[in-house]
Amino acid sequence: MKVLQNLSGHRAEIKGERVNLRVLVPADASAEYAAWLNDEETNKYLETRSVTIGELKKYISKRDESDEALFFGVFWKENGKHMGNVKLEPIDQKKSTAVMGILIGDKDYWGMGVGTEVTSLITDYAFSDLGIEEVSLGVMADNKAAIRVYEKCGYKIDKVIKDGINHDGVLYDKICMKKKSSLKTAPVSV
Repeated sequence: MKVLQNLSGHRAEIKGERVNLRVLVPADASAEYAAWLNDEETNKYLETRSVTIGELKKYISKRDESDEALFFGVFWKENGKHMGNVKLEPIDQKKSTAVMGILIGDKDYWGMGVGTEVTSLITDYAFSDLGIEEVSLGVMADNKAAIRVYEKCGYKIDKVIKDGINHDGVLYDKICMKKKSSLKTAPVSV
């Protein structure tokens, strides 16, 4: 197990059964990617309501240059199609923690268990490759499907923050979940 000291410009690829994850670069910003974030059904539980390709390129660049973020695209193995994203941000190397966020943006891949595979892949990567000891996340209480995915992947509810998310002027309870690493090996700095 290792801890990466410099995440800026880090290039990683994680191979799963049906999907591959790879760190995004600005060239991955596309009209299709922007369309996910501009779609009401897709962005229902997201802070982002609309975005341009230029804004996406800046967003990706900022994460790529950060020592506190790893931002992966989710690509369908069979055809290489970019169909979602997953990130670890912020990554606190001193505390050995990270916050995870996921979006399966392409509706053609909804309901296929992709979210579960991606959540497992990124969590395992955080623990085994980065030496992270705890991954946490926050989710709107109304997002029952996501909560089921996280629970299936071993995340436990840590706390509920009443009216913790202001989403378009409407307050929602925020479910805070986390998973601790079961790896016993001490991390080695690289």
